[in-house]
Formats: sequence, structure tokens, C-alpha cells
Amino acid sequence: MREYRIKRGYEASNSRLEELLKKYFGNFTFENGCYVVRGIGGIEEMRAKLEKKALFIETKTRIVDEEASMKTIRAYNGFLEEFTGYSAKERQKMLRKEVES
Repeated sequence: MREYRIKRGYEASNSRLEELLKKYFGNFTFENGCYVVRGIGGIEEMRAKLEKKALFIETKTRIVDEEASMKTIRAYNGFLEEFTGYSAKERQKMLRKEVES
């Protein structure tokens, strides 16, 4: 699972996570302590769980056409930015720092 830290001032709650999952992906279920999204665009399955001040996400993707792929990426990045407070560019910088150290 990939860890996403949550920016100070952003609420890390299950109710907010549920609200944003519904906003960006529509339907989801709750299984074994994880929120699960299935069959949305290029996402075959996405599992998300909240622990302390971090969001953990695991995704399985599927091959789709370019338009569906772009919509999926926009939705995923929009969801992460709104929940964590970090843009895709900021998340990429943090990942590079982690890898380098």
C-alpha cells in the first residue's frame, strides 16, 4: 500500500474520506477495514484506509482507452489533492525525497 501524508489543517476522518470517495468515484464498499472502489475507469480495484494522519491506498488497474485513462487519472489526483492537501507535483517531490534517503 502506498502512504500519503495529510497536510496540516486538513481533516483526516473516515466521514470525509467517504464523502470524497463518493464525490470522485461514486459507489464504494467497506471490506476488512478498507474502503473499496471497483470498476471505475482504469481502476479495477482501489483499497483505501486511514491510519492516524496518513491515507494508505492500493490500486489495481486495467487497460482502457486513452480518454478513460485521462479521466481516471484526473479523478484520482483530484481526490488525493482534496483529501491530503498536496498536489500531484508536491506528492511527486515527497516521493523523490523518500527514495533518495
